[in-house]
Amino acid sequence: MIPTDKNCQDHLRPMKRPRNEMQEMTDLIYTYAEDVANIEDLRRRDVAASIAGEFENLKSLMDEQCIVLAPDSEPESGQAFLDRAADSSKDAKSQEQILELFQDWEELKLFGDFAYERGIVRYTVRNVDGEIVRETQRLMRILRRQDDGSWRVYRAMWHRPQEAR
Repeated sequence: MIPTDKNCQDHLRPMKRPRNEMQEMTDLIYTYAEDVANIEDLRRRDVAASIAGEFENLKSLMDEQCIVLAPDSEPESGQAFLDRAADSSKDAKSQEQILELFQDWEELKLFGDFAYERGIVRYTVRNVDGEIVRETQRLMRILRRQDDGSWRVYRAMWHRPQEAR
């Protein structure tokens, strides 16, 4: 019996010619390698913009629907979060200076147009009192592939900084 539901009509369309298994594996490997390379590019740009305090560049790394889950805060748009950070950094006296920033990603999983990554961010800052402080944070991000193949941050969450040991 043939289903008559309009949503079930796909089975009536002609089937594509089956592909060679080796071609499919090669395509998957290439796509995975390309995705990982594009995610690495996102990470490099994130570190560079963070150190330079380039909030507009950081905003360009966020998906239009990005949500940030910052410590002790309600979820908010990633764009709004960075706008607030940029506004507060305009007062040079209240701005910490990032001297070093290292991302150590321990896990990356790809799921079609989404990926998640989990890791540790280590950084050294000169605080508002001029002291050098080393801190770490655990970070988890969900990334979303864009139409051009690049990746942007879709969700980001982390805990309060902890003094590095």
